[in-house]
Parts: sequence; C-alpha cells; structure tokens
Amino acid sequence: MIIKTLSIKAFGKFKDQTIELKPGLNLIYGKNEAGKTTLQTFIQGMFFGFYKPYRKKKTYSDEYQKYMPWNQFDYSGSLVYQDSGQEIRLERNFLRAKDSLFIYDNSTGKIINDQFKYDGVIRQHLPLDTGMTTVIYNNTVNMRQNLHDNESRSQDEVRDSYIEMQNSSGIEINFKGIARRLEEKKNQIGRSGQSKSRIGAAIRERDELQGLLKEAEAAYAKVAENQEKITQNQKLMKRIEAENEYLSQESVVKRKKELLLSYEKINKLEKENNRLSKIIREDQVYEGYSYKILEGLKAIKNQAERLSDQMNYIEKEMTDASEHLKAIRQKEATKRSALGPHTVEGITEDYELFKKEQVEVEAVDKKSNILINIIASLVTLLGMGLVGMANIGLMGASQGIENLSLTVGAALAIAGVVGLSYGVSATLKKRQILKEKKLIPIQDEILAKYQLTDAPSLDSYYKKIVRNQKELEQLQNEGELIIVQHSRHQAGYEVLFEQRRGIIRELEKKLAQYQVKDIAEYAERCEKGQQLEELKIRFNGNLRLLENLLETVNGGKTDAGQAVWQKASPKSADLLSLGKEIARLEGENSALTEGIGLPVEIQETIKSLDAQIQAFDLEIQACNAALAVLARIQKDSHRESVPELNKNIGAILETITQHYKGVKIDETMKLKVVDPKGGDFKDAEQLSAGTMDQVHFAFRYGIGQRIGDQMPFILDEPFVRYDRQRKTEALKLLADLACKRQIILFTCDEDEEKLLKSLGADYHKINL
Repeated sequence: MIIKTLSIKAFGKFKDQTIELKPGLNLIYGKNEAGKTTLQTFIQGMFFGFYKPYRKKKTYSDEYQKYMPWNQFDYSGSLVYQDSGQEIRLERNFLRAKDSLFIYDNSTGKIINDQFKYDGVIRQHLPLDTGMTTVIYNNTVNMRQNLHDNESRSQDEVRDSYIEMQNSSGIEINFKGIARRLEEKKNQIGRSGQSKSRIGAAIRERDELQGLLKEAEAAYAKVAENQEKITQNQKLMKRIEAENEYLSQESVVKRKKELLLSYEKINKLEKENNRLSKIIREDQVYEGYSYKILEGLKAIKNQAERLSDQMNYIEKEMTDASEHLKAIRQKEATKRSALGPHTVEGITEDYELFKKEQVEVEAVDKKSNILINIIASLVTLLGMGLVGMANIGLMGASQGIENLSLTVGAALAIAGVVGLSYGVSATLKKRQILKEKKLIPIQDEILAKYQLTDAPSLDSYYKKIVRNQKELEQLQNEGELIIVQHSRHQAGYEVLFEQRRGIIRELEKKLAQYQVKDIAEYAERCEKGQQLEELKIRFNGNLRLLENLLETVNGGKTDAGQAVWQKASPKSADLLSLGKEIARLEGENSALTEGIGLPVEIQETIKSLDAQIQAFDLEIQACNAALAVLARIQKDSHRESVPELNKNIGAILETITQHYKGVKIDETMKLKVVDPKGGDFKDAEQLSAGTMDQVHFAFRYGIGQRIGDQMPFILDEPFVRYDRQRKTEALKLLADLACKRQIILFTCDEDEEKLLKSLGADYHKINL
C-alpha cells in the first residue's frame, strides 16, 4: 500500500492543505508545533476514525476533541492510497453529528463502500481489508513520539494477530473472533449467582416456583379437607330440614317466605359480588395509575416539545444565516468580478503612478520655462546695459573698447530677446499641450490597460474601485459576523439537543416503568384504574349489605325482627350453625385458591426450567472447554513462531546497538533482552531510555513486517534519544525497508537528512 495524497480541509491547525507523498522514504521536516504529530494523527483518523475500541456502542476517543478545529463547522479531509494497482479515495467527516466515511474508486469515482467489511458498532465500513485494528496499527506500523503502549489488552491483540498470521495449518483461524464469541456466549448465559443473567433468572424462577408449589400443595390439601366437611354438613342439613317439614303453620310459612326473600337478596348480592370480584381481579393491573403521574408525564412531554420548538427555531435561524451568508458570498464574488483580471493593489499602484507622472511633467515643464525666461531676461538686460554704457562713454576713452562693448551688448540683447521669445513660445506651447491633455507614453499605457480615454475617466474608475473595495470589506465583515452567529446557534442547538434527548430518555424510562408505550395508553389505564376504584366501592357496599342480611338470616329473624325458628324449627340453631360453617369453609377455599396455580402446572414448569438450567450448564462447560483448547493452541503456536521473531528482532537490535543481540518475547509480547556479558534476561524497561527506544523500534520493525507488511511504516521523532552511530544504523534499516514499503518519517532535526545523504539513500522531503 502506498499513501499518495493527504488533503486536509479542517483538522487541528491545518486548513485547506494538500500534501503529496511518494513511494519509498518520505522525510517530513518541521519545527516544533509545525503539525507533525497532527499530520500523523490525521492519517490514523482517516483509516480508523476516532472511536474507542472494545465498546458495545459508538464512543469517541480523547483525540477527537483534541484535534477538532476551533471553527467547528468543518472537521474533515480525504486520503488517496494505492493498493494492488487500484487507487482508493477516502473522504471522512469527523463531526460527531455528521460523521461519515465514503470510499471511492479514484479512477471511476464510484462509491465502493459495500466492497469493504461493515462495523455495526460505529455503523461504517472499514476502509482496509488487512484486518488491522487501531490497537494493532498503533502497536506496530505507527510509532508515536516516545510512546510505548504496554497495555495488556493491546499487546494481547498484537500477539493474537501475529499467531494467526503464523498459523501453518492452512486454515484461517480467527482466535480473537472465536474467543470473543465464546465469551459473549458465556456472558449471555451468565452465572448462577447473577440474578439478571439467563441462568440466574431461570434458577431464581425455579426456586420461586418450588416455594409456590409447596404453598399450592398445602392449600389444595386444605381445600380437599374443607370440601369433605362441606359435603358432610350439607347432608346433615338435609336431614334436619326433613325433620322440620312437618312445621307448616301459617305464621311459620309466612315468616319463612320473608326469610326466602332475604335469601334471594343474599343470592343476588353474592352473584353480583362474584361478578365484580372477577372484574376487579382482571383489572387489578390498572391499580396504581393516577392522574397526578399522568400530568407529570404530560409536563415532561410538553418540555420536550418546547425544546423541539426552540431547536426548530434555531435550525431555521441557522438555515437563514447560511442563506444570508451564501448571498453575501455571491455579492462578494460579484464585487470581485468587477475588478476583472486586475487587483485593487495593482489598480491603486497604477493610479498613483499616473498621478505622479502627471505632477512631475507639469513641475518640470513649469520649472524649465521659468528658468529660460529668467536667463533670457538677464541676458537682455546685460546687453542693453553694455550698449547704454558704451553710448554714454562709461567704458573708458578707448574707442575699441566702446565698440566691443557696443557689439557685445547688442549681441547679448538680441540673444536675450530671442531666448525670451523662445521661452514665451515654449510656455504657450506647453500650456496648449496641457490644455489639450496630451500625455506621455506611460500614462497612455495605463489608460489603455484599463480601457479608459483620459485622466478624468481614470479618476472616476479609481473612485469606483475604492468604493467597491469598501463595500467588499463590509460584506466580508458581515460574513464573519454571520459565521460567529452560526457557531453560537450551533452550540445552542447541540445543548438543546442533549437536553431534549435526556428528557425523552427520562420519559421513555418512566413509560417503560409503567409498562405503557405512550402517554395516551397511560391515560387510558388511568381511566380504567378509576373505574376499578368505583367497582371496589360498589363491591364493599354490597359486602356491608350482605353482612346485614346474613345477620338477619343467621339470627333467625325477619325484617320486622320476629323470630322464625324458635317455635317452628327446634333444630334451627343447628341449621344456622351448619350454614355458617359451610359459608366459612367455602370462603376459606376461595381465599386459599385465589392467585395460586394448580400444583400439576407448577410441577411441569419446574421440570422445563430444570432442563433449561441443565442446557445452560452444558453450554458454559462447552465454552470453557473450547477456550481452554484455544489457549493451548495459542500457546503452542507461540512456541513454534516466536523463535523466528526473536531471531529477526535480535538481528535488528544488534545492527542498531552493535551490543545487544539476544531478544526473548513472552506470551504477552513483553520484551526481554539478553545481557551479552552475563547472559541474564533484562526487561526493556530496565535499560536506558535511548536503548529502550531502540528495543521498541526493533520490535515494531520486526513484528510490523509480519503483521502489517502492506501498511506504510510511520515514525514520529523515533531517534530523539539515539546517539549518532545508532541513528545511522537505524536509518540504514529504514532506507533498505523503503525499497519494499512506504516509509513516512517525521522529524524536527536536520541531522536525519544529512545522514541519509551521507548514506546515499533516496528520499522525498516535505517541509511543513
């Protein structure tokens, strides 16, 4: 695999920056805080995202927040890599609410996400077919600055990946996947001591049913005993009633009829209460639903709806702001297009040059004409003076001198007049030129450049450009203000979103607690609960009326209070006593069987649960046996494969240090170094900081070639604590490795480049 292009739209300190990488060794140089570690993390993020491993739901790592740009509207980039002759482009948006990954065939532009494995936790396809995870990536091919990850779980995954790759059976065995599925299976079943696990729940239910079975057996035994007594009492009552048939006096019959009416009332009330009791038992599930709780649920829902309204308002504001910003950007584009191919700075420079030339020409013309006129005037005056002096005889007695003075004076006067005439003529001509706005060639060139005709049109054009630039700056300021407002709206929206989600979760939790799907169903249950209370009130009223009627009947009196059985039925007390006993026994039987299942049904359920528990035990035993076999296979594979790895890493370490050459790797992938003097084992952490860096470099170099030989080898300041000799040897290894795979080396030291040049190594340098 070769990474070809890194295009960072917004990541950490980088914005709209593209970096081209080459096959072989790429030396990325940058001073401290130039962004080397940020660029290394960007590569990791493009391949794996920023998700915490070993989670059952999508959880973001600390690096997500660390490298989020200050302007949180964009957090994205793209990466192009070549693998097996195919160019693949990854486009990833890191933003939490919009995170996405699109995988393209860079040659055709076709989306090929479905050609890669899908991860159901992060709900994205994985852009690598190598099976490499973030943990293995950061423990092998990606060396961070002075960071040695000895976390046992991470090293276990590196170990498992190495053993799977070394498996010589010809059968692909995914140790991690099998072990994880077996552990998940065990976790699903759980332990008997876990009340909420499947086996724990089954055991708890079985134990509860065994207790209920004892209660049911005792209750139904008592019911059978009571039923036998009821049958005997009913037979005895029939004999007593037969003995009392002879009592047929009119008064007795009349009173008996009155009692029969009471019995009918009692029978009617009992039937009604039996019906009400059945309804009450069936509707007992609606007990506890109150209108007060209903109002609370409605209040929670209203709060969520209010937050939704606020979110909708903010979302509309954000949309309006985006549209406004778009309109501003369009206006800015229009303003910029008014400049055509020119820039404001260029126009200003040309305008100032035009004015400067114009002022200088006028100044020179004016200065030259005045000087000529002054000189001509002085010459004329001097000539006239000489002529005058010669005429009045002031030059002396010599006639020759006077003639010479006269001749020279006349010549000077004539020359002065000619010069003055020329100066006046030149002045008039230049004034005419200025009047006609004649320009020098450089000014003509400036006017032609902007397709203008004269200086006034240039003045008008420049004023228009200045005004256009001020309006453009005003639009830019307005756009920046809208971006700030949009950022605040976004932050407010996210706060409201989290608040609303918390409220909805609370509402859903309460609805689940009351076993309803929505508030409407809870309201319906409240109404049924109120009807249940009304039925209970009616039931209790009937009970009180029954008590009064039974007191009348059992007391052997009519409604008028007259005794019935005192004369007519000598054994009335026995009948009443038997009737009371039968009623008591029937009531006791009803109470005993209420809410208790049949013992036979309970026994069948217990048998089913016993079978289920036994099956769970067998599954756990099978999982444990399989895990033991996997552990043994891994241990054997480690014994078989680790000698070669020890040899390779030892050779690398000896090449770098020229001292240590023996390396041992235990089953947890921890490194031990053989002391060449005494032959003792030393943990890597017992060595000096520089040597420990070299041990870990050798480990990553060696195991990285085994596990991730297709991935680029990425190193961030790996040689900070190396001496020059060991650094040179390490760079030799990297230069050799660069012939087989891509190397990306980050450094802030120019020494690496000097050493590479001295070694004659090929490399591609990138300055940050």
